[in-house]
Amino acid sequence: MDPAPYFLNVDLDIESTVPLGLLVREFGKRVSIMYSGRINGRYCLFVEIAAMHRKPEKTIHALCALIENLSPKGRQLWDAAKRREFDIGFDVRFSSHRANRFSIDARTLRRVTDLGASVAVTLYREEEARLESKTHAI
Repeated sequence: MDPAPYFLNVDLDIESTVPLGLLVREFGKRVSIMYSGRINGRYCLFVEIAAMHRKPEKTIHALCALIENLSPKGRQLWDAAKRREFDIGFDVRFSSHRANRFSIDARTLRRVTDLGASVAVTLYREEEARLESKTHAI
C-alpha cells in the first residue's frame, strides 16, 4: 500500500500592525514559538501547539481553545490582527495514487471562522526534504 500524505502539524500564523507579545505571554508553554518578530513592517507570531496530535482537526481544536480562552485584551489583539491563519502541513510522500484527500468537518471550520481566521494547507514534498538534507551534508 502506498503511503498517504503524512500530517505534520498545524501552524497558527498571526500578523499585526502592533506587537504581539501579550499573545506570546498568554499562550505560554502551551505553544512552541516558531517565529516572533517583524517581517516587512508587520509584527508576526507563528506558533504550533506544544502537545502533538495525530489529526489536523484535534490540533485545530486545541489552538481554537487557546484563542477562545484569551483575556479580553488578548482577544482584542487577536481580533485586530491583519492575518489569522491555521496552516495545516502535510509531508506528501511518493505514491502511485493520482490524488490524496483529507477533509475538515463543518464544526471545525465553523469554529475557525467564528474566530475570524482562515485555513491554509501546505504540502511539503518528501523528495525535496531528502535533497536538502543531502545538500547540507556535503
